[in-house]
Amino acid sequence: MEINPQTLDQREVYKLLIGCVVPRPIAWVSTSDEAGNYNLAPYSFFNAAGSNPPTLTIAINYSAAKSGRKDTLHNILTLGEFVINIVSEETAAAMNETSADVPADVDEFALAGLTPAPSRAVRPPRVAESPVSFECTLHTSVPVGEGPGSSTIVIGIVRHIYLRDDLLNERGYVQIDRLRPIGRLAGSAYCRISDIFDMPNRRS
Repeated sequence: MEINPQTLDQREVYKLLIGCVVPRPIAWVSTSDEAGNYNLAPYSFFNAAGSNPPTLTIAINYSAAKSGRKDTLHNILTLGEFVINIVSEETAAAMNETSADVPADVDEFALAGLTPAPSRAVRPPRVAESPVSFECTLHTSVPVGEGPGSSTIVIGIVRHIYLRDDLLNERGYVQIDRLRPIGRLAGSAYCRISDIFDMPNRRS
């Protein structure tokens, strides 16, 4: 099968992308607005971009319910700070609660029964129940497209990392069986990391 995306509508392209680009890690992003109100929402167009400086990227999609700009994006562009929390199996249900479209003055921490913990380097709080949190400042934002299906790519520099004490082994590697992250698939499907295999690295 050969597909020219220019011949499909936006929704059909979206379904192909989220069905093929899997599994996707989930950025559980906590932000604050100008008045100090908290916001917490998950985004699965997320990844690491570099380690010098430590850099993370999130693509925040257009929101018809918010007239284009989601509360998360508004807060990041306004204050220039945010926290990316990693979602584990234990926090999956709470993460799902925070995915609802609610008014900007609704505190998703309270909605999902979560604890906002003070950050060290930025104003927005981290999720105390999350095993890993990256405190970030905005490096740049890149709008891509317009209207439904468009997004703004947010590039953040990691200023501080919270890591639960039991996650690192004696060699400094994160133990995935203790982190227990989940991944995003298509529709309402998620995945666990429960089957791992090794292959020799072929890079010279």
